Amino acid sequence: MRTLFAALVVAAPLAAQQKKVPELWLLDEVVQQAITKVGPAVVTIETFGGFRKQLGNTRPRPKPDEGDEGDDNKKKSLGPIVMPGFLQAQGPGTGLIIGAEGWVVTSSFVLNYDPQTILVTLQDGRRFTAEVRGEDRSRGLAMLKVKAEELPVAEILPAQSIEVGQWVFALARTFGAKRPTVHVGVVSALRRISGRALQCDANTSPANYGGPLIDIEGRVMGIVSPLSPKGALAGADWYDSGIGFAVTLGDIPEILEGMKAGEVYRKGFLGVSMDQAHLGPGAKIMSITKRSPAQHANFRKGDMVIKVDGVAVKHSMHLQDLIGGHVAGAWVTVVVKRKNGDEVEVLVQLDSPPPPKPPPPKPPPPR
Repeated sequence: MRTLFAALVVAAPLAAQQKKVPELWLLDEVVQQAITKVGPAVVTIETFGGFRKQLGNTRPRPKPDEGDEGDDNKKKSLGPIVMPGFLQAQGPGTGLIIGAEGWVVTSSFVLNYDPQTILVTLQDGRRFTAEVRGEDRSRGLAMLKVKAEELPVAEILPAQSIEVGQWVFALARTFGAKRPTVHVGVVSALRRISGRALQCDANTSPANYGGPLIDIEGRVMGIVSPLSPKGALAGADWYDSGIGFAVTLGDIPEILEGMKAGEVYRKGFLGVSMDQAHLGPGAKIMSITKRSPAQHANFRKGDMVIKVDGVAVKHSMHLQDLIGGHVAGAWVTVVVKRKNGDEVEVLVQLDSPPPPKPPPPKPPPPR
């Protein structure tokens, strides 16, 4: 009896394994079908010429007749402007066809050198020159146009259908391979970066920035991009951290159409700083930026922002997310509660954030 029991115990896992093998094969087949479905819409983007766009360093580029402080200083001043501690190579990137008439969306990171020439290579080897038609700088997206017709188009998944825990695949075609490269992960969080992106743990890096993040059915959730909470392109701080972002596309059809028409979108700005000691509900205004939408709307120090577009404000960070999800020029309805208890509803048009102040000059070296 003991011998029979032992044989059954050993045989049970073996039987389970034999039963699961076809299921794993089926899963592999489903994944391959998903990649094959979207693969023709994934393109290689090559850029030539131009200098790196100014991200974190406000030092102006010297004029050709300047820089006579010595060869070493001259070499440093003539180099591309880069974010401190972050060096980007000028290599190929990835894009996604979203319009059969030649519309390609990608991450602004791919165009970070403000290139003079952009080449887009399709899966079948055809190559086209492209031009930048529009941008959403709050999301780090750029819209390219190539002169082509009847191109394969990716299916975009509605943003409300995305759930935490879903399997995701980050695709790229930076090296012109017949099949895109693939990194696997899951959706870690939704509505990150003021509701503009989802978070995943699939490996993201310059090798797949601009490429699509797809679900197991080959539908596009978003575009992989190195975002930061401040609404700008991030540097190397997210690399190999298990934290990656993809800008969702299913919730911004109007913005995609606007970029096709040449629009350049920027992050919305209200112009208030909040009292961080107030933990909610609502967000208490501590100061107001001059000539800002908040000042034009007659907001006052001590006002409590209690609603934005009908959504009750939980706390200061929640207000930041509600406003940050809009682009400059958008109209929002804001309800504030005065110190005397009166509630005032105001329709406010958001503006672009003011440019950052230049750093103070360095003191002269001691003699």
